[in-house]
Order: sequence, then structure tokens, then C-alpha cells
Amino acid sequence: MTSLSDANIYTLDMSRRQQLAAVALYAVALVASIAVAIGTDQPGLWGLVPIVVYAGLALLGVDIVLATLGAVVSAVVLTRSTPSALGPVLIESMGSLIALLGVIILLGAGLGEVLKRTGVAEFVVLNVVRKVGLTTQLRAQLGVMLACTILAGALGTLAGSVAIVAPIVIPLLAALGFSTTATAAMFFFSGLAGLTLSPFAPITTSIYGAAQVSWIGYVLAAGLPTALVMFGVGFLAVRWNQRRTAEVFPYPPERAVDLDAVREPAPGAARTTAAFLLAFLALVVYSGVTAAGATFVPVALILLIAVTGIAARRPIGELMGAVYAGASRLLGIFFLFFLLAVLFTLVDSMGVYDGVAERFALSTLSPYVFCLVVVLIGWVGVAGAAAAQAVLVNQVFGPLAATLGVPPAAWSVVLLAVSQTDGLGPFPNPDMIGQMGLAESRSLRWQLLSSYLVLVPVVVLYALLLGIYL
Repeated sequence: MTSLSDANIYTLDMSRRQQLAAVALYAVALVASIAVAIGTDQPGLWGLVPIVVYAGLALLGVDIVLATLGAVVSAVVLTRSTPSALGPVLIESMGSLIALLGVIILLGAGLGEVLKRTGVAEFVVLNVVRKVGLTTQLRAQLGVMLACTILAGALGTLAGSVAIVAPIVIPLLAALGFSTTATAAMFFFSGLAGLTLSPFAPITTSIYGAAQVSWIGYVLAAGLPTALVMFGVGFLAVRWNQRRTAEVFPYPPERAVDLDAVREPAPGAARTTAAFLLAFLALVVYSGVTAAGATFVPVALILLIAVTGIAARRPIGELMGAVYAGASRLLGIFFLFFLLAVLFTLVDSMGVYDGVAERFALSTLSPYVFCLVVVLIGWVGVAGAAAAQAVLVNQVFGPLAATLGVPPAAWSVVLLAVSQTDGLGPFPNPDMIGQMGLAESRSLRWQLLSSYLVLVPVVVLYALLLGIYL
């Protein structure tokens, strides 16, 4: 039997009917792509077919990397790209910002494994959970969600941070009667809140870099309000989920641990944690002072790995082994980002988003309506590549936003809304599915229902913030 750590966290159980539907959807899309490629010189809005293919396959539970690969094939057909023409596209994609974001995620996962093996992660999680308390479900949920938020904010990766927290807290949550679906929602919403505030996360660096504001400016304008709503409403959504699924999706009895026998963190973990936190704060300050962007993040992560290893007095070979082990678990995400870089290049070459801009006459709209339309356009973009979406939307609509006089604070809200709204729905996405895998949940329905409860107030918040800034 495959263990959780060895399994692909983005894989869902697919019924025979779902498999047949996925095959039928892709066959229709591929035929349509071939027909358009033969019948027209410029696909126009038909260039959205790869995006629809991706969303449809993901909704049906197809492996997210395979769904993206299918979308790439559709885009290749639509652009009539020959094998020789694809070579430069692949090379360009490897050197793109989107591919760099994949590298950042791998390094974040490597740092996460280092924190796990040196006892830092366990020290942080157990101390947060214990300080809040384990006497009731409410207190335990608050402690776990705070721990997820802190680690996601520190590491800048949702899957990497929750992968650290999950094996530590799942036995505790199982003992308190939490369901697998409520635990998945718990991980998802709190991790998203931390990711939204993280100074080194790919999504935040792409947003405040594109909006030309500092990290602090981004946090005050968009990040903090959004994180508070995600965490607060998410907390209530988890309670709603738990009340309805406690008896339907419980953890097996053997997963529960004796709450009175929780082991202490490893010796020296407090010293190593202090060193890590000091280095992290120093790098945040340096990043803010120098206005460093996404290109600084890999350097920061490498420095954090080195400081943590030195503080823990671990040999360099052991340290690198931990980095390799952590990064290898999220290698699929790197492939996902690489394929998305290729997909974005091909879709952009078809002028899809330019066609949308012309069709809706965006240049004639007021700044507020323009921002709302851009958010809606971004909402139908590729789910599961938040940072990449922000980069693409800024490239396409940023110049027009500047012409219309959209201020940086409002544009940072737009880019956050574009990149995070579809993370909550309406379709499944890698982050959502990843938390299900880490929580050992297989119910996509309950994950989506819980996400919708958070999606609505988050969208309302974005509309209110844009009304304030414009």
C-alpha cells in the first residue's frame, strides 16, 4: 500500500463515469482545436479552449499535471506549432518567471523538510497548539489553524507548510473526533491566509512587484484584509463542515493518539527555532529596505536552510539530503509550473486576452468597472497557478490600468483577486486538492462546499476595497 508521503497529493479517486467523461471532453476539445486550426488563421476567443479543457479535466478529477499537459497539446494544435517551433518555446519557458516560481516552491519544500528534521517545525506547531489548548475542538482547531498560518507565511508555500503540520496534528485531531473533510478545510483556509501575507511566497512577490508597491504596502492594502476574512470565515466554515461530516468521514481509530502522551520536541529545537526566526525576520527587513522582488526569494530560502542547518549542528550532507527529500515530494508542482509557462506563452501568442479586451471595450470603462471586469477575466484563467496568473494579467492589462489611472493599491487588490479567487472555486485546483491529500480526505464535494462559503465574502471584500481605493 502506498503511504501518504509517497502518494501524489494531487490525485483524486475517479469513478468509471468520470474517466469516460474526461476522455469525451478531451476528445471533443481536441477535435474542436483541430477544426479551428484548419479553418482560421487566428483562433481569437477560440484560444480559450485550452483553458476550458484544463478546468474541465481538473473538475473531473484528472491528475492536475496531466490536465495541464492536455491543455498544452490543445494550445499546440490551435497555434499550429511544429516540433521545431516548440523548441524555443520550451527554452523560453524554462527561463521565465513562472518557472522560477516552481523553483521557489521546491526550495520552500526543501526548507520545510530541514525544519522538520531539525525539530523546528514540531517545536512551532506543538507550542502554538499547546498554548491555545487541546481541551476542546474549538481550541484545537484554533491552534492548528494558527500553526498552519504561521508556517505558510514563513515558508511561502501552502503544500510545503501543511505537509509539515499534517503528520504532527492529524493524530491529535483524530483523537478529538475531527473528520477528514473538516481537517482538509482547516488546512486549506488557514494556509491560504498565511500564504496571502507571506513576504517570500511566489504569489505575493509577483503581486507587489507588478503593482509596484512594497510588501508592507501590499499587506496593508490587500493582503491583511483578505487574510483576516479567509481565516475568520474559514474557521466558521470548518465548524459547519465538522458538524455535518464527523460521523461520515472520521479518521480510523488507530490514527488517534493519546493526548496526554504527546512527545516533547527534539533537544536543541528551541535554539534552532530562535536562529531560524531571527534569520527570517532579518531577511524580511532586508527585502523591504531593498525592495527586492521574486528573484531574491530563492537566495533567502537558501540562506534560511543554511542558518537552520548550522544552528542545528547538522552535517552538510545530511542537510542537503533533507533538501532533496523535501523538494522531491513537490516535483510535480515544478512540472506543473513549467507546463503552465508553455501554455501561457502559446495562449498569449493567440491574442486571446487582447480579443477579450477588444470585445468588451475595456478602455472605455470607468476604473472601478474595468477592475471588476479584469477580475472576472482572471477568474476564468488557469486555476492552481496563482503567481503565474498575476504575472500574465499584469502583462496584458497593466498598461491599460495605468492609462485609466488605477492606483497601485487598487491594482494590488485586482491582482490578488485574480490569482486567489479561483483558488477558492468554482473549480477544483491543486492547492485545494493538495490539502485533501495531506488530510487523507477523498471528498471533493465537501471541500468545494466549504470553499464556496469562504469565496462569497472574499469576493465581497474585494469589491469593497476597490470601491475605497478608486
